[in-house]
Amino acid sequence: MSKYYAVKVGKKVGIYRTWAEAEKQVKGVSNAKYKSFKSEQEALDFMGGNKVDQKVVDEDSVITAYVDGSYNKQKKQYGSGVVLLEKNEVIDKLTIPGNEEDYLDSHQIAGEVIGCLEAMKWAIEQGKKKLIIYYDYQGIESWATKEWQAKKPISLDYVREFGQLKEKVEVEFRKVKGHSGDTYNDLADELAKEAASQKIV
Repeated sequence: MSKYYAVKVGKKVGIYRTWAEAEKQVKGVSNAKYKSFKSEQEALDFMGGNKVDQKVVDEDSVITAYVDGSYNKQKKQYGSGVVLLEKNEVIDKLTIPGNEEDYLDSHQIAGEVIGCLEAMKWAIEQGKKKLIIYYDYQGIESWATKEWQAKKPISLDYVREFGQLKEKVEVEFRKVKGHSGDTYNDLADELAKEAASQKIV
């Protein structure tokens, strides 16, 4: 009996007809989500209903970003760390220091959200169509989706700028547990700490 293998979280999401094909998309992906089904409809339901949406974006136009933020009390400055990957290979790393007065009382959260925006700008500049953002601070996703109401200057500015940038690049959010041993999340954390200590010119 033929089966349908639905890969919801993996290197390339979609519905595959053989386990060999599906396995390529989940092997080595720590938080992969996949399941086999007897019917295509069941697989579609698992994926969220629309197979076309899952396959529209070509793998070459997808970028993955891990973002994190940090705050340096001595310097009164926040920092953003961004790790950018394409096909599971690190292709760029960003450190963005900041000391905008209105954002300082948000501490490392300022670094988190600015990291997300900088990742989006990077993807747009490179002509990418889709960006998968891994984050550990819930506000990254919840403010963007309006699940949380933005009240402070940093969140208000984030929501406004995110709304403008998302017109140019599709964003998919994925949460990771902070300090859980995830290689790229830990690297983003290190970059954020480095940025929070960098001299701002």
